[in-house]
Amino acid sequence: MLRFFIAVREWMQLLARAREERRFHLDCAAADLRALGLSSRAAQREARSRFGGRGNLKLALRELGGDTAGLIFLLRAHRVTASLWLQPAILLAVIALIVSVSPSPREIVRGVVGQPPPSVDLGVVFVSANGRFPWGITADEFEALQSMTTVTNLERYQGVYVRGRRAHGATLEEIQAEARARTGHLRFWAVPLSGGSELEMSPAWTAWVIIALYGVFFVLTHTRRTLRGRWLLYGSALFCLHALTSLAGWALAMQLWNRIKWPNAAALAFPMLILACWGVAALQCRSCWNDLRRRCPICLDRLLLPLTDGTADRVLLDPAVMESVCPYGHGALLESRWTRRFRQSAAMDHGVVIG
Repeated sequence: MLRFFIAVREWMQLLARAREERRFHLDCAAADLRALGLSSRAAQREARSRFGGRGNLKLALRELGGDTAGLIFLLRAHRVTASLWLQPAILLAVIALIVSVSPSPREIVRGVVGQPPPSVDLGVVFVSANGRFPWGITADEFEALQSMTTVTNLERYQGVYVRGRRAHGATLEEIQAEARARTGHLRFWAVPLSGGSELEMSPAWTAWVIIALYGVFFVLTHTRRTLRGRWLLYGSALFCLHALTSLAGWALAMQLWNRIKWPNAAALAFPMLILACWGVAALQCRSCWNDLRRRCPICLDRLLLPLTDGTADRVLLDPAVMESVCPYGHGALLESRWTRRFRQSAAMDHGVVIG
């Protein structure tokens, strides 16, 4: 992120220059007024009045490039968005923000690493209608469950479970059999609290395990050997940061979900939350891949100056080929409808690094 700090430092220097020039002109005007016989305080007040308010300062900052638009221009001029540290820095900042706003940061860490809670109440049991991810328990079924003798203190949990305490040392089989007998629903299940983590992390972990398996298969079948190494190591680290950010965000969502008293109609909300988690994970992977495929495999800097040669509407004869070059002269990326390869420069072939 050296480019970012250089751009911000240059922008701060513009702000300091504008303040120094304003102070210089105010001092000169105040000195002239004191020479005319005004007191020091009156001269300063009159100088500020003549020089104008903050509107003139904002106009000067706009002319010098010290406003927000100037900062954006400097960030683009220093190619901050092309830095290979930009995405990792943003992801780490998002993780730190999630941990800071979490009501229980340790619970976030335990949920991400898959560690069960340190203290488990073995007397607590969950009753669900369709296994681990139920569609919810109806009002009639919940009313029937309240008359159970093997479970006491029944209450709704997360809108899709029913939570209670075992009575008289009842086993899970006995609780499950009584729940099915009273509701007439043969797909009722009883799960102890000690059977898993305090936060339900399975949907997020499932999504990223599938993405990781597909990523390994894609790299092994589509990526040339010349592109592996540093590029592959950077991509793997970036993928792990995206996965960690997604898991931390899901853990925070589960914390908030557990603290909300959901009504009966919230049974469909949990599957929608899972779909949203998978959609965000897919967007993260797409963003990560689009960033990787636009980087030089040698220096990992963003390729620039795209130039298209050929005809876009032709497929075989003279097809369109887009060439993007490395800013440090390591080579060029050639992309067409059929192929995509990185061509190293002649200097690199002779062991000379330009730039």
